[in-house]
Amino acid sequence: FPLRINRPFFTPEKIDNPQLHIHRPLTQKSSASPSCDVKSLSTLALLRFVGYKVDVKYSSEPEASPNGRLPYLLLSDSTALDARGIENHLREQGVLGESELADEMIYLSMVEANLVPAVEYLAWIDPEGFDAIGWQKYLGSYPVLIRYFLGWQRHQQSSRKLQTGLPEFGSALDGDVIYDNAFRALDSLAVLLGERKYFCGTKPGALDALVFACLNVIVEAPLKSPIRSAMTRDGSKHKALLDFTVRILEEYFY
Repeated sequence: FPLRINRPFFTPEKIDNPQLHIHRPLTQKSSASPSCDVKSLSTLALLRFVGYKVDVKYSSEPEASPNGRLPYLLLSDSTALDARGIENHLREQGVLGESELADEMIYLSMVEANLVPAVEYLAWIDPEGFDAIGWQKYLGSYPVLIRYFLGWQRHQQSSRKLQTGLPEFGSALDGDVIYDNAFRALDSLAVLLGERKYFCGTKPGALDALVFACLNVIVEAPLKSPIRSAMTRDGSKHKALLDFTVRILEEYFY
């Protein structure tokens, strides 16, 4: 019988340069922060730290990515890498070497366990933080009714995730406890940074990228936010961290 070959319905677009797809609402045309999502911003920062050239593509639909999450890196051979795969790819390419900070993994774990959950709580559970960050920055491109539904959905997801990650706090989410853990992490980071320019030594690394992404979301929170007000008040011991955030923005994003 005759063999018939049908053309594919979809052919991936050929690209010359790797494409980094990160989260940013479509309504956010310009901002000091290219993304309000911690993982997206930390990944973009790390790529800029090591000088890895990518074309940045913004999206407000994480579910449209290969694994339902942003960020992801699309290589010229159509391979898609998630955040962890991106780091492994950078190491394989020889552009991300060993950190000058011997205890970098310990500090990364501390930030993931204490500062990242505080940002999650601030954006999706704290009422004032949700109005300024979750509602305006994450969901700003959706119609109002869909924003209400997605906001409620993300609130529930964040509540379950924080409770799962912090089982010692019982069935109730305690914002004071979460913020207290964040303050302890910030205290340790302030001591580590000291008079240095970067956490990882003479050049920024993965820890610098993650801390910068967290702090950049925090400084956009309402002034009444406990964590922002404590960091920005006169004489705060966290001033060096704010200076660090501004320095990264000026050197790698402006």
